[in-house]
Formats: sequence, C-alpha cells, structure tokens
Amino acid sequence: MSTTLERERGGRVARVTYDNSRRGNCFDQALLTELADVLEEAAADPACAVIRLELAGRNFCGGWDTSSFEALAAAGTDAVAADLRTSDESLGRIRRLPVPVVAAVRGQVIGFGAGLLAAVHLPVAASDVRLSLPEVRYGFAPAGVGHTVAQALPRAQAYALLTGTTATAAQLLAWGLVARVVTETTLDAEVDELVESLAAVPGDALRAVVEVVESSIATGSPAAAYEISARTIVRPPAEGADR
Repeated sequence: MSTTLERERGGRVARVTYDNSRRGNCFDQALLTELADVLEEAAADPACAVIRLELAGRNFCGGWDTSSFEALAAAGTDAVAADLRTSDESLGRIRRLPVPVVAAVRGQVIGFGAGLLAAVHLPVAASDVRLSLPEVRYGFAPAGVGHTVAQALPRAQAYALLTGTTATAAQLLAWGLVARVVTETTLDAEVDELVESLAAVPGDALRAVVEVVESSIATGSPAAAYEISARTIVRPPAEGADR
C-alpha cells in the first residue's frame, strides 16, 4: 500500500503519507483512488480537525505515470475522456474533504501534480519549488489540470504555463496556489507549527470554516455561510437545563 494513515493528538490530527518516491511520487488511477480513500477515512473520524498530507521523498509529485501514455494514445476518444474525468473526480473528493489538508510542497510539481496541489487546502511550499506542465511536449493538452490553471491564473500566465514555462514558488504564492513560501530548511517545522495551531482550534470550528469557504466558492453566495456560522455561535442547551 502506497498510502498510510496515522492518528495523532488524540485523533485531532491525521497524518496521511503517500510514498511512491522511487518514481518521483507519480500517480495512476489506482494510486490516486487509494489516496482519496485514505483521506476520506481520516476525515470520517469526528475527532479529526486537520489532515497533514506527507508526500515522501524529494518531490511533491512527478505527474501522471507516463507508462500509461502509450495505452491511452491507442484508446478511443470517449474512453480517454472518461479516464480524465475519473481522475479529476478523484481530486474533487480531496477538495471536498470536510477538514483542511495541510501539505509540505518540495522539489518538483509536474503535470498532474498541479491538480493535486490545487486540491490541497493549505499547501506550504519551499522557496526552491518548481511547477511545470510538460504535457504539450508529449503532443497533448492538459484536461482537468488545464481547467484548474485557466481558472486560477491570469489568462496570459495560464497560456505561458500550459505551453511550457516553469513556475517558481513565488509565482505560485502570487497566484494563490500555495498558502505560504518558506525556506527548504524550515519547511517541515513551519508545517508542524501550522498543523499544531489548527489542531488547537476548538471543537468543529475548522470543519465550519471549510464549509464556509467551499460553499462560497461553489455558489458565489453567502447564503450558506450565514447558516454555517449560526451553528457555531448558537450552542444547544445543556442536558437537563430549563427549556
């Protein structure tokens, strides 16, 4: 199994580790499904407030497993489009987790890795991180990652990145694809500190914050946020109290 789960701080923190480091942490659909399954398992525990996602080794993600490209090229258009939708739906499962995911981002973020990066709630990047989308060099256009980049970046920058320009950590921060940039030597300590500060937030407040942010992004309306906030403000009466 490439993905493991450990619980810390009495269950408040779930540490999920993905280790395909011998292949640069690349993914195929089976590995991506496994990661999404384990992340959902971690978040399903009511005690869990935050997930720390660890990508083992020197690189955050080496992209999609290139050994599958030849078979994809020989498949029909409908079959390939269905596969692309499936991988994007798996990333959607990560984006829709009810607790925030914090991840240290180091080394290279390649191709599909940009989609994974965008699915993480609070990615913290080392200053020497580089993101590249090499798909065009293989003769094809990115699908879900292309959509993510087009939505997140200014138009000209999206074209530049999708046609071969490499992005720096500073650019990822400016585009809102990472929460902060720190030195490589302090990366793990910074992530530890962030996870500890989130774990200290009382009750289910973090889950409520995730609901507010994600519902606001999805709908463009504050309607759901009013109800979510009200749930955190109004406390049910203590058992046995006068009603």
